[in-house]
Amino acid sequence: MARPPRPRQPRKRTAPAAPAAPAQRIQKVLAASGVGSRREVERWIREGRLLIDGAVPDLGHKLRPEDRVTLDGRPVRVRAPEGQTPRVLLYNRSPGEALDLKAATSRAAERFNLRRASGRWLAIQPLPPVDGGLEVLTDDGEWAHRVSRGAHALTVDYVLRMRGPLTEAAVEEFRAATDCEGEPMSILEAAAQFGEGANHWLNVTVRATRSALVRHWWAARGMIVSRLMRVRFGPVHLTRELPRGHSRAMTPAERHALDNEVEAALARPHGPRDPEESSSSLR
Repeated sequence: MARPPRPRQPRKRTAPAAPAAPAQRIQKVLAASGVGSRREVERWIREGRLLIDGAVPDLGHKLRPEDRVTLDGRPVRVRAPEGQTPRVLLYNRSPGEALDLKAATSRAAERFNLRRASGRWLAIQPLPPVDGGLEVLTDDGEWAHRVSRGAHALTVDYVLRMRGPLTEAAVEEFRAATDCEGEPMSILEAAAQFGEGANHWLNVTVRATRSALVRHWWAARGMIVSRLMRVRFGPVHLTRELPRGHSRAMTPAERHALDNEVEAALARPHGPRDPEESSSSLR
């Protein structure tokens, strides 16, 4: 007796392949990976230091996933467009502590109590080594570049420890200061806490004014700034919960507030400062 024919199994449908991520310009990809700013990448290409598959690319080259990228002969780790969330950290740096984050090695990360970045950590508007306080670090080069372009419009708080004959008249003169060594200054507020000995404290709020200018202004008047700490950067505050030498992740609310202030600054009619200046504020 013949066996009945076996029912045919329906063919398994192969899931359609996910569309390949569109190729993007190498400057944009490496900046988003935290390797360097767009201007740095362009300079590396012009100098012949950055190679793709062993050859110097054009400035408009669009990077593909299979491309092999090297910088000074060393492989460059390129972050995929999806699957990794860029990180932003707040770091409380001690005065006098160098902040050298150019080499994104695990050793450098451990030194600053940081986890290893996918590319390398970048500091936004870094303070001079002699100063300390709040540093904003990220492994997202694209975000760092945008924030740095609008950072000139953000207000910043410094706390200064002064040594010398600080008077209310000198503080009033400082509030009205508009330049130092030929560079513009914008002092929004200054409030002194006079001590009984040689040390006094001064709380300062500025805009587009480097901490070095504040030091120089007072030094020219016989006052020594023995310590300067940044305690606020735009809407982001340095709190007591973050001890020196430690870092924490910026909260979504803090990042949202900072993004809003930066976008407002970039949307103003006068726009950002010269791009050359903004690129130098990343390290």
